[in-house]
Amino acid sequence: MISKKSVAIAATLGVALSGLALAPAQAEPVSNSYAIVGSDTLEDVVSAIVNGTNISGASVRATTGGNTLGSFDATGTAYITTKPNGPRFGRPNGSGDGVKALSRSMDGVAYTSGTTGAPAAVVITGQVDIARSSSSGTSNAAGELLYIPFGRDAIAYAYGASSGSPALATNLDSLTLAQLTSLYTCGGSTTDTTQIFGGQTVTAYLPQAGSGTRKDFLAKISLTEALVAPAIASGCVKTGQEHDASSLATNSIMPMSASRWIAMSNGASFKKQSAVATIAGVATTAGTPVAAVDGSAGALEPNASYYANSTWGRDTYVVVEYARVNAADPAYDADLANVVSTTNTKSLTYNGASALASTTLAVKKKFGFLAPSVSAVNIRVAKS
Repeated sequence: MISKKSVAIAATLGVALSGLALAPAQAEPVSNSYAIVGSDTLEDVVSAIVNGTNISGASVRATTGGNTLGSFDATGTAYITTKPNGPRFGRPNGSGDGVKALSRSMDGVAYTSGTTGAPAAVVITGQVDIARSSSSGTSNAAGELLYIPFGRDAIAYAYGASSGSPALATNLDSLTLAQLTSLYTCGGSTTDTTQIFGGQTVTAYLPQAGSGTRKDFLAKISLTEALVAPAIASGCVKTGQEHDASSLATNSIMPMSASRWIAMSNGASFKKQSAVATIAGVATTAGTPVAAVDGSAGALEPNASYYANSTWGRDTYVVVEYARVNAADPAYDADLANVVSTTNTKSLTYNGASALASTTLAVKKKFGFLAPSVSAVNIRVAKS
């Protein structure tokens, strides 16, 4: 079942139990209350929760205050309009871009999206309310933003298996951290345009700039943007849209969210996997594969031990303006606070003990997410 953007309307924040099916593909919403942008990792599961879905076995739909919620994909047209009579501005593509758009919505400074072809320097005051983020931020006790845990994911990688080179396929299914570091720096070369691994030319892809998965993946393999810049400049490492493995060729690799892979494989999200693409967890020992997911296509689920790994597991977040969810602040917005309440079974961020299929947590699990780690807490962060 595929969830795409539509509009969610109801009298109170809640789970509608009216036999609602997954929403079909629609034109993108224009919201008269809260607009959500950012991470590709979270876009489909958030859209399902906002638009309505029965993927968990019960009809689930999060709504608020008699108004509409609008969740916008990370990709699509170069621009979006989020509110009635609002400005047309560049589509935020990825966690970093989404948090930046939220920040500009708060402070009124002109916003420029990282999306190619997007209009530049647009004032978007009040146009974004929530950002999806697959990575955390740096804690700041006076930060204007609040990161609220959404669900537990894991960083793995997808590779294009080569039937003509079994040895290479075996090598690619069990890459270690050190091997990934080498592949994403072109073996340390600043001039090579290709690289050889396992006797074959291998192409390494990174997600686009502004991607939370790109940020997380580089940090986990002990790299920075500065360290990968020479390999990107030489063409040895290439850039593509995160989690889109539809064109992943043999002898190629790319970072991959385990939750996104599960959702695509099980039919919860649009399938963006080439015929040769498969997923692997990062190995501790070369030649010894580690599974990021369990089960078979159509019935995949998280490998709980891999998700729990302190290196490769990651908590994902939704981000809001702190003042608007702080009851002691004059800017407090009770409806927005309810949308992101961690104790309300009907909210975006519910991860409690209820096992009912009618909770938003049950929907998240169908999209490959587990409850956040016990160490995941609300974090105040400075604006981007």
